[in-house]
Amino acid sequence: MYEKLLLNLAILAGKISFIVLKVTGRQGTAMPGKVAIKIFPGILKELTKRCNKTVVITGTNGKTTTNNLTNHIIGGKYDNLVSNLKGANMIQGVVTSFIVNNKNSYDWGIFEVDEGSIPDVIHFFSPDYVILTNFFRDQLDRYGEVENTIHLVYDTLKGVNSTLILNADDPSTTQFNKLPNEKIYYGFNKNQFSKIDHSVAESIFCKNCGNRLSYNFISYGNVGDYYCDSCGVERPKINYAAESIDIKDNSYEFLLKINNSESINESINESINESISGSISENIAENKFVFKYMGIYNIYNCLAAISLCLTENFDISFVQNQVENFDYKLGRMETISFPNKDVVLVLSKNPVGLSEVFNSFSHDEEPKSIMFLINDTPADGKDISWIWDADFEQINNIKNINYFYCSGTRANEAALRLKYSNFNTDKIKKHVSKEVSDIKTPIKEVLDENIKSYIIGTFTAVPEVRKFLLKEKSKYNSVNNIKSD
Repeated sequence: MYEKLLLNLAILAGKISFIVLKVTGRQGTAMPGKVAIKIFPGILKELTKRCNKTVVITGTNGKTTTNNLTNHIIGGKYDNLVSNLKGANMIQGVVTSFIVNNKNSYDWGIFEVDEGSIPDVIHFFSPDYVILTNFFRDQLDRYGEVENTIHLVYDTLKGVNSTLILNADDPSTTQFNKLPNEKIYYGFNKNQFSKIDHSVAESIFCKNCGNRLSYNFISYGNVGDYYCDSCGVERPKINYAAESIDIKDNSYEFLLKINNSESINESINESINESISGSISENIAENKFVFKYMGIYNIYNCLAAISLCLTENFDISFVQNQVENFDYKLGRMETISFPNKDVVLVLSKNPVGLSEVFNSFSHDEEPKSIMFLINDTPADGKDISWIWDADFEQINNIKNINYFYCSGTRANEAALRLKYSNFNTDKIKKHVSKEVSDIKTPIKEVLDENIKSYIIGTFTAVPEVRKFLLKEKSKYNSVNNIKSD
């Protein structure tokens, strides 16, 4: 009785804090959970009992996209979901998602979890599924080297019986192969975008013996079809593979090859086969998927969500439709349209991610400007030396750049890195922000150009830029409405 009263009090206090935050113009994505945990430290254990099934998504890059896409697919079949869709991915953010959507029961609880917070979250419940996207160096002053993060997640997962959905092409997968959990693997077959050289050479040594890995092909970073000449470790057999990847109309198209193996139990195999046998259209017979957000890494995010849903016996035609009509609005390759131009907003926070963002721009031959807005708050990471490991040199392969804007609190370092990449310094414009919110001047300059613009921002930059862009867009809409009246 006392525990139930404490639970209700914690939820009530969290709700009150959420209301106060909204009234004062703040998001309230984490503080309500923090307040509730203060009152009842074990609240997450009680709240997750309300979920019929639970999924945790973790890794360095792709968590928020994978979370939102997974929610979009599953939400098309089930109405009663709870999730931290806005990216507040520490334990207080997970608890907040329950508080702002408080119900007695949920069909699914789907949560992205910061890799450093995995022990705090998994301590309270054992998810039905854990999706691992990838592991790269990220915020070195917080996490240290990537091996520390891998071991942290591995040690945490030792204590759960969750089904693991793993990126087979990430060499860190070999660490998790040792766990006894059921495993499902997704990855790429060789395709036209496959490479033979690393753009960013990190974590390219065998986790088993320390020897340098060899590759049949590389998708990006250290992700690809790897093998070790020394100890024989190789990429696991893939259950869900993307192949025949192409770009059409600013969207990716790919075929999904399903390889049922012993790592998926018989009931799951039957579910997938029944789903496929019930499909009738030409696209579905080919298992063809379309995803409208650029960046080869986004296909991996798609595969993670697809793997989960097909394992859960979702009809493949339904999954294809949900993937194709997915509309994402949180600054991850998000397009914001103005009367004179489109602005594409992209989050990037580590060497591999930024290198692949530049690579995705190379497929766009239209005239364009690019802005890199880098901050160094604790949330971004005080250590910005990572920009020297990113492949800025490939910017010279991007056609028709009008100007490259460097902004944020560390704009000087970004401009210097760009200069050392041999980019034309006459095209570099710089604006050093005094604080995170000091973005209006460079953004307005970009908006005045009548060409497409890409704005890359670090963690604290993206929400500030997005808020300002939407405010400016609303001004245009208001003016147009007045004219039409």
